[in-house]
Amino acid sequence: MNSNCLLFYGEDSYLIKKNLDIIFKTNEINEQDIEVYDYEEDGIEVALISAMTLPFLAEKKGVVLRSCSFLSDKKNATKEEIEALKRYLGFHNPTTLFILIAPYVKLDTRKNIVKYLNKNIEVKSFQIVLKSNAIYDLIKDEVAKNNLTIEPLALTQFVNRIGDNTTMLENELKKLITYCLNKKTITSDMVYDIVTKDVDDNIFELVNAVVEKNINKCMEIYKDLKSIKIDPIWMLGTIGNKFQEILYTKELIKQKFKKEDIMKYFRASSGRVYYMMLNARNVNDDRMMKILTDLEKLDYKIKSGQIDKFLGLELFLLGLK
Repeated sequence: MNSNCLLFYGEDSYLIKKNLDIIFKTNEINEQDIEVYDYEEDGIEVALISAMTLPFLAEKKGVVLRSCSFLSDKKNATKEEIEALKRYLGFHNPTTLFILIAPYVKLDTRKNIVKYLNKNIEVKSFQIVLKSNAIYDLIKDEVAKNNLTIEPLALTQFVNRIGDNTTMLENELKKLITYCLNKKTITSDMVYDIVTKDVDDNIFELVNAVVEKNINKCMEIYKDLKSIKIDPIWMLGTIGNKFQEILYTKELIKQKFKKEDIMKYFRASSGRVYYMMLNARNVNDDRMMKILTDLEKLDYKIKSGQIDKFLGLELFLLGLK
């Protein structure tokens, strides 16, 4: 068992971060001696080279490789990457604490590399365990500690915005309480003004769900966006823009553009372009044009008053099959 290498996996990013901090502190590794890489952006090799490089003015350093999608069923690493990783894990490097992070509910245990990791390094799971009632109670307790109360509607809207993301819950609750310290009660207007929501990520997930014809997922994301007062016309325009990107990606693939070229063309990250290319391959030209045409027609009907904007978008999503 290689004690200087670990794998953290699960969807609770807050607990993963907390345990990273604990393990670095236990090993007396300072923040300036920690290097973080992203598999989707950097690959494995860069992180391994860093791990094999001696720490500068310190006895030990930390190297973290995030977004290890090759350990899930979402993506495969190359044979060369897997062999390089196994070679590194096969010997004990006393000067580096090397940690892999896979932000997924489960690993793909069919893969040999996952079996190898489970056998040769410490593997820890960090899953979201907060239930709905527990989240409400946690928020109310924290608010009360700061001599505040929160309106029922404000509490519901806060939970709708942060979901079960414990990292976001902690950060946004601190921000909200700080903003309201000179008040007595937290209102829904304060929640709307202060608590953020990564709308772009939701739209990206919505587009993926449209491609997959996953109506339940589409409606779940749509209701989430609707609950935080995102205008359906804006949603339609943004969905249309995302499908235009997929259409352009299809053409770039036909012209033999490589992933790196497409990243430069869109000025997008490796992870985002990976899904754009995946969607481009999974949607045929006829369906792509039908979606874009339907979006254009719906936009006209809404703006000309022929259909309610909420109803129109809901019917579009429900009619995907």
